[in-house]
Amino acid sequence: MSASAGICAYFHTPVMAFSFRKLSKRFFVSSNVLAALVFLLACLQPWLNPETFWLISFFSLLLPYLAIVLLLFMVFWLMAKWRYMAISAVALLLGSRQLSTLVALREEKFELRKAAVPGSLRLLTWNVRAMKGLGSQDKASLRKNVDGIYQLIDRFQPDVLCLQEFGQFDKPDEGFDHLARLADLGYRHYVFSKDYSRVAWRYSSGVAIFSRWPLFHKQRVQFTSSPESILLADLQLGADTVRIFTSHLQSFKFSNDEFAGLEAANNSEELAKASSGIFGKMKRAFRNRGAQSNQIAPLLDSCGHPFVIAGDLNDVPGSYAYWKVRGADRQDVFLKTGSGIGRTFMSLAPTLRIDYVFASSQWQVLQSRTISTRLSDHLPVVTDLQLKP
Repeated sequence: MSASAGICAYFHTPVMAFSFRKLSKRFFVSSNVLAALVFLLACLQPWLNPETFWLISFFSLLLPYLAIVLLLFMVFWLMAKWRYMAISAVALLLGSRQLSTLVALREEKFELRKAAVPGSLRLLTWNVRAMKGLGSQDKASLRKNVDGIYQLIDRFQPDVLCLQEFGQFDKPDEGFDHLARLADLGYRHYVFSKDYSRVAWRYSSGVAIFSRWPLFHKQRVQFTSSPESILLADLQLGADTVRIFTSHLQSFKFSNDEFAGLEAANNSEELAKASSGIFGKMKRAFRNRGAQSNQIAPLLDSCGHPFVIAGDLNDVPGSYAYWKVRGADRQDVFLKTGSGIGRTFMSLAPTLRIDYVFASSQWQVLQSRTISTRLSDHLPVVTDLQLKP
């Protein structure tokens, strides 16, 4: 190698190394800032109605994953340039209200048999998926699944049942007579929304409230955005009247064919075509849930009794629907007494908590549990509540 070539190599090697370090630093800083901005955008969801700002609802689904990315950046900067940890730290601090809904840090303990405490109520809420379960749909499997659902209910002995995607045949000899079966378990008092009817099958489905005690002031309020509704009913608990609400907000209604289309796509054009239907359904669901939660909130705000609202919101903690229904002072029973992430939906992602029980401030949350079972695509949530003196 000539002397001139050696001199060039001597001067260019440090320059190239310096340029690479500078570019790498800019890349990581820019990526960290972008992740922080997307995270903060997702955290704005409670204040942005998805009827208008539906696009941000997509980010709310990514909230736990974005938080993990920011934490990983903090670890990276701790080993590289610690002062850049501030990018993630500030974003996580600003989003702390949203992060507080993702994980419960209490030790979950649930006493199966409760003591008879005056003013106490055990409530179980469950999307029962028309009692069909997750496995084979032959007649023997269906019957086994139905039996399993009733055995679970009988095991936990709730005073009140809130069921979503509940169905009943008008003529018992045409299918399972769930009303009679529940009456045998002691739930003779009920209100059933019958949001959907299949005339040919003489079959109705919707949400329902079942109780061991008499229900009065029963009411169904239909949503303006879909055939579904919110149900409410009052019951006497000692000397007090308490109100129970239940509802099922708009789901994505994905089909197996749509997922099969995504898997079968061989190029970007086919992938775009297959995903357009899924994207459209998600947009419609986000907007409908915004409208539905806006209908629910005034009913809760104007309620003059201690109340509980339980059901399938089909939306994650931190979403507009979650905060609109939970409100400023209602208690999320899972966050009060639960543990972990509280997953309630068995498909799509491992972090989906979309079934909730919210209790008004007059209640003390004694205990709660998300019950692990394969009897539906949703997990039931059971809680014990007691009226405060």
